[in-house]
This record gives sequence, structure tokens and C-alpha cells, in this order.
Amino acid sequence: MLKFEVASSQLALRKTRADTVQSFAHQVVLDYSAAGMKFRQAVVDAKLKQPRDVLDAGHKALSDELARTPPGKAFAKVYVEVQIKGLRDDLELVQAYAEGGDNERMKFFAQEMVPLLRSHLEQAEKLKR
Repeated sequence: MLKFEVASSQLALRKTRADTVQSFAHQVVLDYSAAGMKFRQAVVDAKLKQPRDVLDAGHKALSDELARTPPGKAFAKVYVEVQIKGLRDDLELVQAYAEGGDNERMKFFAQEMVPLLRSHLEQAEKLKR
């Protein structure tokens, strides 16, 4: 989840010049890089094994789609659409864990992430308009 948002947003910083998209992508990189550190610490605190640092199939497909998209306005449009889809999926997953997760430390992390994901989703949806 976090890996995709950071990687796709770093790609957006290189492949589009739209100020609003650049600003959003930069914020995503900052926020999710910090969230990644919090996640790794939560995993340690919860005495869990660190997950593999690879994209799941869904995020890999989205990443591949972005990589094939030419730079400029076309990229900005696809980037925003992909972010919205990814953020909706992530929010649903994280919110479900925040409400009913089986590990208190990871549940707390999920509860911290819900407002951030929701905020980024709202921002991405505004970019689409």
C-alpha cells in the first residue's frame, strides 16, 4: 500500500508539470514516507515479522499502467485516476482493520492512517474535477 503511493507519486514528480498534481504528489511522498516509518515501528512493537517489500498484484497493475503512460497531461490524468482507485481500496482495507483488527498495536496504526487516507482521497478527487 504505502510503497505504491510513494513510488507512483515519485513518478508523477518526474512525468508531469501540472502544479496541482506536483503539489499533491509531493505531499503524498512526504506523508507516506513518514507513515512507512511508523508502520515499520508498529510491526516491531507488535512483535510481528516485517512484510515483504513488494507490491501486491493490484498495485503492481496500477504501477505498470502508470509506467506505460506518456508524460504530461495524459500522465497527470491517469495518475489522479490511479490514486483515487488505490486510495479507495486502501481506505476500505485500513478502515476495516482499524475497526476490527486482531492486533492492538497494528489496529492503532490503522486508526492513525484512516484520516490521512481519507484526506488524500478527497484531495485526489478534487484534482479530477
